[in-house]
Amino acid sequence: MPWLAFGMMTRELRDGEIIVGAASDAGWRVTTGDLMPRHFSLATRGREVTVRACSTDHVVAVNGRQLSGDPLPLRDGDVVSAGSARFAFNDDAPRATPLESPPFYQAHLIDERRSLAHPLNNRSTPIGRDASNDVVLRDPGASRFHAEIRREAGGFALHSIGATGAAVNGVASRSPRLLSEGDEIEIAFETFRFTQEALPANVTIAPMHAAENDEAGRRATLGSERHEVAEDNSAGRHSNRVKLVVAVVLVVVLALVLRGHLW
Repeated sequence: MPWLAFGMMTRELRDGEIIVGAASDAGWRVTTGDLMPRHFSLATRGREVTVRACSTDHVVAVNGRQLSGDPLPLRDGDVVSAGSARFAFNDDAPRATPLESPPFYQAHLIDERRSLAHPLNNRSTPIGRDASNDVVLRDPGASRFHAEIRREAGGFALHSIGATGAAVNGVASRSPRLLSEGDEIEIAFETFRFTQEALPANVTIAPMHAAENDEAGRRATLGSERHEVAEDNSAGRHSNRVKLVVAVVLVVVLALVLRGHLW
């Protein structure tokens, strides 16, 4: 009988269909792999097992290649990647040891026109015109939150969010797309190249994005304002003490003068 293994957990695949995901009603519930509630399904008929994504919005890869809409037959030793999870498929017996974690290579989006490289985060890198994004687009035609690159399924996947979408190597991409080395990504009228290789000598790491600069400036301004207010308060308290002393002295003097007249 065929088996699927995730870490030290194994599942015998009997005839029928099983849904793998994080939902409580999934046939195999996996809550530690960043899976969607119903991420992918396995259909078993005898010794033949096929895998497919439950939605075009879910990224699933077999041996590093992203699944299309059609079910893909699995072969002994295949590795199914989804979210941050990796599943090992075996024909006759469950895998005895967990899969080793793949090596991590820092990925970048290179803006070759400006010779800048934007590092991609280990989980998610938002892209758009809004200053809060990790990659801020200058094109006014871009959406405030236009796209996102997520680390999943053993690689980095581009998710289009904006109304005009994005294109990879000149082909419009509305569904999530697992990126390959050298892919050219077009967002609005800006172009980036995806790479996990060493950066060219003429390319520099992009500086802290605008939102962080604005926040740093705002904090500095607030700190300065607090310091000025503190100084003003201190000066005010000193002035009040002087006025109080002067008032007391005047009262004493006036009392002495009146007392002299009475005598």
